[in-house]
Amino acid sequence: MVAEHVPEPDGWLRRHRLPDAAEQSFVPMAGGWPVRTVHLPARGKGHILFLTGRADFVEKYAELLHDLADAGWGATMFDWRGQGLSRRVGKTPQHGASPGFGLWLRDLEAMLAWTAERIDGPLLTMAHSMGGHLLLRHLAGGGGGIARAVLLAPMLGLRTQPLGAWAGRKLTGLQMALGKRDDFVWGGGPWTPGQPGEQRQKWLTSDIERFRDESWWIGNYPALALGSVTWGWLNDAFASIDLLGAPGAAEAITTPLMFQIAPQDGLVDSAAAKAFAARVPGARVAEYADAGHELLREADAIRNLVLADALAFLDAAG
Repeated sequence: MVAEHVPEPDGWLRRHRLPDAAEQSFVPMAGGWPVRTVHLPARGKGHILFLTGRADFVEKYAELLHDLADAGWGATMFDWRGQGLSRRVGKTPQHGASPGFGLWLRDLEAMLAWTAERIDGPLLTMAHSMGGHLLLRHLAGGGGGIARAVLLAPMLGLRTQPLGAWAGRKLTGLQMALGKRDDFVWGGGPWTPGQPGEQRQKWLTSDIERFRDESWWIGNYPALALGSVTWGWLNDAFASIDLLGAPGAAEAITTPLMFQIAPQDGLVDSAAAKAFAARVPGARVAEYADAGHELLREADAIRNLVLADALAFLDAAG
């Protein structure tokens, strides 16, 4: 029996508390690796598996869980291996290391199966940034099990500010050759609280209060914090981006897709995402002027439109 859902009217609490009906557990991946999962049963609508981005954790999307629960949608979210409350993979818990994008893909396949076993009807997905990249890798590789998917600012290219993609790749290759795979990238380090007005805030969202939410959560639950990427993460990301860009990869995707893109995105290459979408048969593209990278943590005028567009597209699955 699905627990009764009582909508939370307070906006601050919607962003700082998970819905009461959310079920939390640790799901074992390959090798028994524990991945923290939050599952919210549906109440009349379909079910959405939401894939977060790099360094994200479920709590950053507490507001989205409330939105979905209020509308009767079910949802599953999880912290990627090495992030959030899932077991970490770097040389310290703060190092944003990569266990290998292939291993993350196997984790995704396991979570798709785990979620499908617990729902009735088609499985739908929404995927942000790195999560969108991994979902596209799954689909381009012939993976199925998904009726429709929305990609929010998917990672099809990296900005690697301030160097740019070409120089970033060259520098990454050099650091890998020097044995620096497990080290923070230059300018990186452990997580520090975000400050309104800083460049990262401008890249992520124009909404100061939603930007502060990350620091609030980590201030109360320090285990959620994750620092910057390592050279190994950057190297693996470039290699995975190249695999997605290969001839025939995008064209092989048959799942109905909607790409939601921030044209001025400072973290991922929005032009690369549009070019990829143009190669996917029947894919839709929606652009949101003035939006930051985190489309669902933007100011209401943008966020409400992004969410409405995404849910309308997913609802068409029937």
